[in-house]
Amino acid sequence: MGSLKKYLIFCTLLLSLVLSICIFGCDNWKGANNMSKLKIHYHRYDGDYNNWTLWTWLDDVQKEIHPIDSNDYGLIFEINLDKYPSQGNINFLPKYKNWEAKDAPNRFWDRDQKNEVWILPSDPTVYTKKPDTSKTIQRAFIDSQDSITVTLSHPLFKNEIDKLEAHIILDNGDDIEGLKPEFLNPEEEKSNIIVLKTNQEIKLESLPGRLEIKDWQSGPLLLRKILDNSKYQTDQTLGVGYSPKKSIFTVFSPGATRVLLNIYDKPKNGAAKTYSLEKVEDGVWRGEVSGDLRNKYYTYQVDGPDPYYNFEEELIDPYALATTSHDGRGIIIQDDTPIDQGPSFSIDEAIIYEMHIRDFTIDRNSGVEIKGKFPGFHESGTKLPGTEFSTGLDHLVELGINTVQIMPIQDFEHVDTGDSYFWGYMPVNFNAPDGWYSTDHLHGSGVKEFKKLVDAFHKKGIKVVMDVVYNHTAETSSHIYYNFNGFIPNFYYREKPDGSFWNGSGTGNETRSENPMVRRFIVESLKYWVKEYKVDGFRFDLMGLHDMKTMKTIVRELQAIKPDIFIYGEPWTAGSTPIDPTLKGDQKQKGFAVFNDHFRDALKGPWHNTEPGYIQEGLYKDRIKTGITGSIDDFAANPQEVINYVVCHDGRTLWDRIIATTKDSSHLSEKKLQDMDKLAAVLVLTSQGVPFLHGGQEILRTKFGSHNSYNLPDKINKITWSFKEENHDIFAYYKGLIKLRKEHPVFRMTSKDAIKENITFLGENGYDMPQNCIGYLIKKGNSEDRWPEVLVLLNPNHHKVKIPIPKKRWTVVVNEEEAGTEMIEPVSNSPVELEPISALIMYHL
Repeated sequence: MGSLKKYLIFCTLLLSLVLSICIFGCDNWKGANNMSKLKIHYHRYDGDYNNWTLWTWLDDVQKEIHPIDSNDYGLIFEINLDKYPSQGNINFLPKYKNWEAKDAPNRFWDRDQKNEVWILPSDPTVYTKKPDTSKTIQRAFIDSQDSITVTLSHPLFKNEIDKLEAHIILDNGDDIEGLKPEFLNPEEEKSNIIVLKTNQEIKLESLPGRLEIKDWQSGPLLLRKILDNSKYQTDQTLGVGYSPKKSIFTVFSPGATRVLLNIYDKPKNGAAKTYSLEKVEDGVWRGEVSGDLRNKYYTYQVDGPDPYYNFEEELIDPYALATTSHDGRGIIIQDDTPIDQGPSFSIDEAIIYEMHIRDFTIDRNSGVEIKGKFPGFHESGTKLPGTEFSTGLDHLVELGINTVQIMPIQDFEHVDTGDSYFWGYMPVNFNAPDGWYSTDHLHGSGVKEFKKLVDAFHKKGIKVVMDVVYNHTAETSSHIYYNFNGFIPNFYYREKPDGSFWNGSGTGNETRSENPMVRRFIVESLKYWVKEYKVDGFRFDLMGLHDMKTMKTIVRELQAIKPDIFIYGEPWTAGSTPIDPTLKGDQKQKGFAVFNDHFRDALKGPWHNTEPGYIQEGLYKDRIKTGITGSIDDFAANPQEVINYVVCHDGRTLWDRIIATTKDSSHLSEKKLQDMDKLAAVLVLTSQGVPFLHGGQEILRTKFGSHNSYNLPDKINKITWSFKEENHDIFAYYKGLIKLRKEHPVFRMTSKDAIKENITFLGENGYDMPQNCIGYLIKKGNSEDRWPEVLVLLNPNHHKVKIPIPKKRWTVVVNEEEAGTEMIEPVSNSPVELEPISALIMYHL
């Protein structure tokens, strides 16, 4: 009987378990199945859904999702979560066509949320239930003391505008009525952007406030161009003024109502000592803290009268001189590391070599002890293991270049630990070295280590140019708070009337250099790097996005500190911009130079495709001749304004480019491909203007075909030092051409008149040139060159050619195999024979 009872109890428990599984477990299983899919509903107030898709990403996975359906709310997207990493939030962003527009900001789905969510245009919130889509005031920007620019969720027709009943309710109890509405663009018949004119001033001290329109959901007033008023400009010193007895903290935040300073003993965690800053004048807040705060950590919290201020966010001082990370804490630092003054020469003598700190030494065969970091360049005597081939800094000295251009080292958006790779073109803190390249980023070791890097280069006679990105930052939406957005929302970036960012950078925003306080920040930051780190120049990323007044100010202010400063940049933008961009030709007689993409594309084919150019098939002969003469008949007033190059970090390496453009020519031997590389080197290093080499170009660097390696791993980006041994003949050729250029000023004339008077193309003075070939004479003129006349001959054809030349006693110093300044062979007969895809350079006394 006992056994039966136990059996019945067991059966009852088993039945209960089965029922529990059916009742609860089945739902859980169903939920688990559902959780493999994420459904996103997207509503657009304008009702136009054509060509809108959803861009999604997590870690290295990026997918474009097309809508599966639509309903009365809008589009429905379904994401298969199995196609993404199992950990981490799914990021997503509505995009239009091929990024012709996007609905910022970026949103993300938290795995703790339900697997069905809703989003609205320009709204960062990811709703877990269907939100209200009725008529709403989306943004109401105070753009002057009597004008508000309003973005409405739904467009109005012209006959509706006069019927709007709008008024402002201020926090101090005032009510501003009688607002006069008009379309931002009076010629439009329909628009969702209007301007409201007030009959009395809106004062900052009366805020916060709300805009109310009858039959619409109200919206808060937001500060914007009202802060452009000259009374909110200052020349007071900003940042931290440190001394052992006290430190003075000064920030610019004209719209703020409260600024809190946090001082920490530790780089992470720990309790802060807090201090309230006092508002003084011109939008400046200041506080003083007694005691020696050296090597302490600090952040700010800023509050203000509109919801774009986020007092919960701890911000880094835009003027911070060291940081723990791009989104961490500033470091109060005082460093007196000595730096050698370095060489002094003008830009016409420069031979620029582009390099990335990590790429250059991270290879396991680099011979460098501290790989991928600033200190790797403090080391000398490094060799390719088991050989006598120099690597690292000694390699550059052996090559003979006299200027390095270092890809961005200003603190950028990136995890400073681990091996995730970035170029650094998403800057955050402009006055601090990035911690990824330092040995102890939490304690600001990068300050001392980068100074020692500059010192090491200077002692070798090499100038240091910083690649700088002042045209945009990593705050790619109004809802990202690293520094600028937190201190003054809607101020540092160019905005469209509706509050969305202009995106001439192609990366999400563009800085408003035309604003006096933004211009001041850029100029002061550049001056700081020159004074504190003794850098020798700057290469400006997308310089086209800087207004001309800013560029003139930069030139004037930096030349006053360092007369031989190098200033040059990219004279283009990556998209439309509301300013007059600084383009090729605008630099004439302004004291700065621009990259010569005309010559670049003529040399190896258009950047945007894989069509060949002169070095592969002899194309673009006339454009090559224009480049040879320093583009003075194109866009330059003199050759010092022109940076000549064939490749840089953007796009494929030269070797990869040659492979990609000749893939259909299987008959070409590797030697002929190498000859194309050498022909490009001849043209870059002997043409008038300033030559620029991509790091590793001299040893046939490959990125295995990648044309955009900004976030690819080391195996793609690194300099492979064994290539120096394998391609030492190529290295020697580059080395010889560099020596030739440095020793002979006929290749680096300094005026348009000198070029016109002293360079003559053979086809223009009675000598018949074979098809595609170029020959020209250079007379020494006033250059003080020890060679009275130099003859340069170029044959891009895949067969030998004979070129008639003046009958003199010539000495060949460059041919298809060798380059330098020493005699290879004498030549006195005409015509002279050139090997396929080759150059001859000779002189006579």
